[in-house]
This record gives sequence, C-alpha cells and structure tokens, in this order.
Amino acid sequence: MTIRKLSLYQRKIAACVVHLLFLALAFIGVGIMYMNDNLGVGITRIHSGSYEETDEFTQYFNEDLSDIFQYMEYHNIFATGGSIDISKEMLQMTFGPNDTRSFSLNDIIKYLKSLGYYLNEDFQCTPVSLDENRKPLKGYVAWSANQPDVYYTSLREGMRYCSLEEISLEILSTLNQYYSTYKRLFDQPCNLHFKIEYLDNESNPKRITSFSNDEELTLDTARNYGRYACLQGNSVFYDTNFKSIDLDTVSALSANNPYSTKTYYLLAALDTNYPADDAYAANYRHYVRMQNYYFLGFALMAVGGLTAAFSLLYLLSVSGKQEDGDHAVSLTPFDHTSTETGMMIVCLMTAAALFACRYTMVRVLHLTLSEESWDVGEKALYTAVIYLGCLIAAFSLIRRYKAGVIWENSLIRKLGVRLSIFFTGQTFAGQLTVSFIAYLICNTILLLTAAYLYLKWHILSMTLKIMIGVLAALWFCLNLWIFYVMFRRSADRDKIDLAIRHLADGETSYQVDLTQFSGKIRETAENLNNASRGLEMALSEKVKSERLKADLITNVSHDIKTPLTSIINYVDLIKRENIQDEKILRYLDVLEQKSHRLKNLTEDLVEASKASSGNLKLEISRLDFIELIYQTNGEFEEKFASRHLNLITSAPDHTLFIEADGRRLWRVLENLYNNAFKYALEGSRIYVDVAEEDSMAVFTIKNMSSNPLNIKAEELTERFVRGDVARTTEGSGLGLSIAKSLTQLQGGTFEIYIDGDLFKVKVAFPVMRAAKQENLAE
Repeated sequence: MTIRKLSLYQRKIAACVVHLLFLALAFIGVGIMYMNDNLGVGITRIHSGSYEETDEFTQYFNEDLSDIFQYMEYHNIFATGGSIDISKEMLQMTFGPNDTRSFSLNDIIKYLKSLGYYLNEDFQCTPVSLDENRKPLKGYVAWSANQPDVYYTSLREGMRYCSLEEISLEILSTLNQYYSTYKRLFDQPCNLHFKIEYLDNESNPKRITSFSNDEELTLDTARNYGRYACLQGNSVFYDTNFKSIDLDTVSALSANNPYSTKTYYLLAALDTNYPADDAYAANYRHYVRMQNYYFLGFALMAVGGLTAAFSLLYLLSVSGKQEDGDHAVSLTPFDHTSTETGMMIVCLMTAAALFACRYTMVRVLHLTLSEESWDVGEKALYTAVIYLGCLIAAFSLIRRYKAGVIWENSLIRKLGVRLSIFFTGQTFAGQLTVSFIAYLICNTILLLTAAYLYLKWHILSMTLKIMIGVLAALWFCLNLWIFYVMFRRSADRDKIDLAIRHLADGETSYQVDLTQFSGKIRETAENLNNASRGLEMALSEKVKSERLKADLITNVSHDIKTPLTSIINYVDLIKRENIQDEKILRYLDVLEQKSHRLKNLTEDLVEASKASSGNLKLEISRLDFIELIYQTNGEFEEKFASRHLNLITSAPDHTLFIEADGRRLWRVLENLYNNAFKYALEGSRIYVDVAEEDSMAVFTIKNMSSNPLNIKAEELTERFVRGDVARTTEGSGLGLSIAKSLTQLQGGTFEIYIDGDLFKVKVAFPVMRAAKQENLAE
C-alpha cells in the first residue's frame, strides 16, 4: 500500500510516529555527544586532526617530563644503585632539648604499620585499623626527604611543627609518586623514550650523569618515532614537533644539572604507532573511540532532527483538516476554550507531568542507568515532557489561527473591547483620572510586595529572591508601558494638531488616517475629518456658485451688448438727421447718455468677473511707476479742474521700477482717479503720494469726501456697493472692486482707509531689484 492510498488520518498517525521516533534518535545523538569526555570542543571534533594534535596529548607529555625531573630529584634520596634503599635516612625531627632523632625509610614504615596503616608494593599507604585514642608524637622537622633542600641545624623560627605520623605519610606519598614514575617510564614497556645527559668537560677524567629509559636514543631515531623534542643547554632554541613545551621543563633541565657547564641536553620521543600498552596507547584508543561516538551522535542528531522537523511541518500543514482538499478547519472541543485558558490548561498539565516524572520515572531511571548517566537521563526526560506540552499547545494555536479564532476567542481581546467601550464614552479628563488610579494601584502593589520581600531578604529562599527580581522587572515594564501609552497619546494629539494646521492653511482636502487612532481620540479624528469634508464641500459649492455667476454675467453681458450696440448706432444715425425739434434732440441726448452708461456697465461687469476669477491674461513687463503716475495726473488734470479740485503730487526724484501689466495697472489708477473725481469735496485738494517703503513701491491717493462716509472700508470693494452719495452720481459700483482684483492679480496689495470724511487708498507693488532689471532688459 502506497502512502497516497492512506487516509489523511492514517498519514497523520504515521507522521506522528515518525516524528517521535526520529526526535528520540536526535535526543540520543545529542546525549552521545553530550556524554563525550571532550565536551566543549563542539563541531570542531569532526574535522580535528590526530590525537597528537590535541591539547590533552601535549599536556600529558609535559606532565610526564615533569615527573621525570621529579624522579631525578628524588633518585639519590630514595635509591641506591638503582633500587630503593629502605635503610636510607628519610627524616630528622627535634622533639625537645637534646632530643633530635633520625628516621630511616624502614623506621617510618614500621612506625606507620604500628599505627594501623597498610603499605602495598607500590608504597601506597592506606589506613586499616587506626587507634582513635592514639597519642601523636609531635616535634619540629629539621629535614625530610620530601623537601630535601630545606635543612635546619637547630631550632629556629620558621621550622615546621607537626606529628611524626603526618610527615611520615607525606614522605611515603612522595615515595609512591617516585616509584610510580619508575614503574611507568623505566620498568614497564613505554611508548615514551627519553634521554637526559649532563657532561662535565672541565674535569679530568670527564664526568657524565645520565637518566634514560632508552640508551640507544638519538635525534634521528627520535624523529622516526613520530613526535620528538630536543632541548640543549647551550642554546635558547629547541627542536620539536610537539605543540608546545612547558617553560618549567626548560628550567628543570637546568636546575638538575650537577655540573657548572652548559653541556647537557634532553631528548624525548613518542612512538605514535603505540606498540606498548601504556597510558598513551590507552588515551589514543579512547580518543578514537570518542571521536567515532561523536560522529555517530552528530549523524543521529542531524538525521533525526531534520526528519523530525519535516514531519512536524507536515503535521502543522494538515492540522485541523479531516480529509484531503478540505479547506474548512475542524476544531477540537479543547480549541473552543479561550486562548489564554487553553494555554493555562496545557501549562498545568505539563507541570503535573513533570511532578509525576520527578517521583516515578526518575526513580525508574536511577534503577536502569548508571549513576554518571542520571543527570543526562533526567534532563532528557524533563525535556521530552516539556516538548510534548509545547506540541499540544502549538497544534492548538495553529488550528485556532487557521480558523481565525486565535484572537477572536482571546480573553485579552474581550477585556480590551470592554475597556475600549468604557474609555470611548469617557471624556479625556475621565480617561486620565481612571488611568492614573489604575497606574497608582498597580505601582503600589508591586512596590509594597517588593519592599516586604526585601525586608525578609535574609530568610528568603532563592525562589523568593527570584520573585523580587521578577517584580522589579514587572514594575519596570509597567512604567515603560505607561510611558509608551503617554507617548502614543501625545503623538496622536500632535497628528490632530498637524491636521488642524493644514485646515487652517486652507488644505480642506486633508484627511487624518483613522487607523492610527483608537478610543476617544479616534472620535476627535473622525469629527475633524467630517469638518474637513464639510469645508471641502462648502468651498466646492462656493466655487461652483462663483463660476455660475461669472458665466451668467458673461452670457448676459454678451446678450445685452448686441442690441445695445444697435441702439447706440441708431441714435447716432438719428442725430445726423436734420431734426429741428429741441425736445426730440434732448430725448436723443438722454438716450445716447444712458446707452453709453449701460455699455460701460456691461464692460465693467465682464472685467470684474474675469478679475475676481483670475481669468484675465496678464502681460507683465517692467514699468516706471512714477512716470505712470505723472501720465495719469496729466490725463485727469482738466477733469479735476472742472470741479475745482487741486491735485497735489509727492514723488521721489529717482525712478521706481515694478513688474506689472501696463494696461491693467492703468485701469486701476483710472478707477481710483475717477472715484476721487466723483466723490471728493468740490474745491478741495486731492493728494497723490509715491514712495518706497520696505522694498515696496507705494502709491497713495486721498481726498475729503463731499458727504459723510457711512460705510465700512472693506465693504467698498464689494461689487455694486456705493456710499449714499453715490446713489445720485453716475457709476456702476464696480470701480474699487475691479481695482482691487486687478492689483492682487498683478502681485500687489490694495488697502482702503476711512477716517471720518478722509478717504484714502493705498496700492503697493514690489520694487524690482537691479539684477532682475538687467535680466528683463536683456
């Protein structure tokens, strides 16, 4: 039966078995690597070199060299003619005035045996039947074999005071080390070959002192063994292929020289074929075995881990499905609990399983495994229980996620919804009050609990001390979260403030991103967006209305101009006839006058409409503002004289250049001069001033009104608005409005001032700089 023919349920079971089986293999592999005696080397074990390249090998070799020099140091003390001499003096002790005794090795052995010690053939001393009521014999040590260089001829400060039993045990311990080195490196087959030789060239005959376990050893044979070291007394360099040689070896070689010459050397070699069954051979076999174990453990971990990972991914992909091709997610009864409740149940079940393992399975492990494996076995057992608990929680979360209920069924979400409903209905002051009270309560509880535990610090267990650290961390996190909330709310207010500034600057289309807000501030953002949309709609309607007005004015003016032109032409034709009736001539004059007034009105309407809507085409050029003013004065001089108006002009001697449309600027000045002509008090003065103020060319015209001004200055620039006196004069009420619009279109400013009967208009344009004048001239 192929895998595809199995049902989805059967494939799930098979994947679970495969996952657990290969996960166990991965754990076994980790355990094998973990129990490797070279733990800490890591993956370098796989590509590491031979045993001779390891630090352990070099360290063992240097320790053997140290043992050799120690053997040389004690050789003359313990041995005679190459054998241990039990008759040799080992100890001198002073027990009182004139009571200094010497003890041979035989005396020490007999003394310790009398106390109940047993001495084996390697001179290793072990207590067997010691008398607890024995009285130790104590004195001062004048000389002992384990410290041959220290000798006192009389009692003095610094002498060691101890029991005979204690110093005797130390001497036998030194003898045991000496004899162990002898058996290991001299008496038994050994893979380490060495030769130390001191030569006295100055004596006659020449003297030679040599220590060796291979008298035939030469530098060539040493090199053939595999690993070698050659140290010579007459050179600071040494020849070796070991990783390192201890500096203590070099100093010990010099310190053990019995002569004053520097003719000595150390030659050591290690046979890397390991023909002798010594410690080197055993260590080599152990190294190879551990390396093979590491290879095996690594392979099991890699294969088991990868297979377990792939099977886990497959189980996660089909979790919640009942049949192949089924897109609906099937939830278990456990998955219908709230997310936090489900995770809490899993944690409690895992804790219960760990408790049961602690008092049942761990004891079974102790019965089945060796003691050195108990720690690893317990860790593996606890890890397996925790892993199974994590698997249950993970699969439940995956099913909830696929079904889209992981957040929907969350207690935190439900609590958040209720709190958001509460906070949304509160004012900002209410939110701040509730938040501060909650913050104060949480801080007080955490601080009081931490303070209480701190006061009991000296009687607290490690668990409670850890709890203090956890409380401190919670307190820090709480305050950090409060800072984040305050910072977030401040940032939200900054965004609202930015939106208000955009609206104040006229950007009525600006909208706030509501997804960045929550709670009460979201309502404010929504209201701001609604206000923005309302302003946008109102402005749009106003623009539309203004456009309709402009179109209406243009169309009506066009429709009026056609018959009006005919009327004017026919009136002109009639006047050319030889009409003698004065009454008819007066009628024709009135008709002609009113026709021309109506024509001027339609032209003013069209121009006012274009000026206010910005549809006029301007031809900007460089103009001499002062020259234009004087030209205008000349045009209106006779007209002003008809009403006895005295025009007084004040202007600088130099030129003032501005950028403007000459025809449109002339229309502005014409309207202002006509306005002064119509409404100035007859026989009064009209003042025209031109000056440069703050890089602006400023034109001012002022006059005394013939009648009181009972209207606001800003209202005079509105269309069809005239003062009461204007009701009896010829005019359309559009002059000042047209003048203001044309001025602003050309980049200037237009201001009206009324002070009692004084009427003043101020028009200003930026003065052209020299560089800009040159560019325009070119």
